[in-house]
Amino acid sequence: GAATEALAPIAAALDTASHLDPEVRPRFERDTADTAIRVLDAIRPSELSGATAGLPDDAGAWFLRGYAAERVCDWAAARAAHIRVGWNFLCTRCNNWHLDLAGGYALTKDGAVATCHHVVKRPANFKEGSLIAADEDGRVFPVLEILAANQRADACIVRIAAKDLKPLPLATDVTPGDRCFCFSDPLDERGYFSDGIVNRFLARQSRRDTNAPPVTRLNVTTDWAPGSSGSAVLDEFGNAIDHVTTITTLPGGNGKAADADKGKAPERTLITLHEAVSAKDVLALIQKPGKSGAR
Repeated sequence: GAATEALAPIAAALDTASHLDPEVRPRFERDTADTAIRVLDAIRPSELSGATAGLPDDAGAWFLRGYAAERVCDWAAARAAHIRVGWNFLCTRCNNWHLDLAGGYALTKDGAVATCHHVVKRPANFKEGSLIAADEDGRVFPVLEILAANQRADACIVRIAAKDLKPLPLATDVTPGDRCFCFSDPLDERGYFSDGIVNRFLARQSRRDTNAPPVTRLNVTTDWAPGSSGSAVLDEFGNAIDHVTTITTLPGGNGKAADADKGKAPERTLITLHEAVSAKDVLALIQKPGKSGAR
């Protein structure tokens, strides 16, 4: 197909690089590999295996197949663990029922699911309803209880009525520059998978309690939007390193809201920051014998 045709010359170039003089080979391999990764990232994960299957059995094809297999595994693990969490409720304003779901991810096979604290917070216009969860196979589960929560960290663990979830391991060994992935439903765009890198760690100080220790957050370049909150961000080994919490756009100029009120053109966005809750804060909620995880 078209994907195989696009990869064929790249595979040939990578194979050629493996036979070059050792002094010039590293740079040639690196530049060609960067091109290969950009092409592979543009191909749907479900089509990657087929796209690389028709390539000649040489060093270039081995690289492409290895990378493709790694990416398919990341997508499959993220999708299998993804759990939608939110409220099905009757609204006090319009007297209609609303379904407001965000993200989450399985921590244990028997129903423990991590998400954001703000995802499980009851809506302001709530009259009656329930907190529910759903997996990527369309199964719907009641949320049985909130096991532990930390509002300041925006982390929460709930238990749902499921016995066969596909959990993600948690990892805290993360460094800026590490590759990462996110599977979520931004603005109701179902099953959106993106990749990026870890940008930095940052400390968030509570505005209400200035004596409280700051919360460590991560900025990453994976894509998300409202509806993604609570979804896991994975490293390239399939571990959950953090989960989605906020998105912030930083405008040019002074960025004052008053400018728009006066009829002036709004400032253009210069950078969008994707902020995530560290896996350390999820681990901190997991109970130790004789200790409570709730906060």
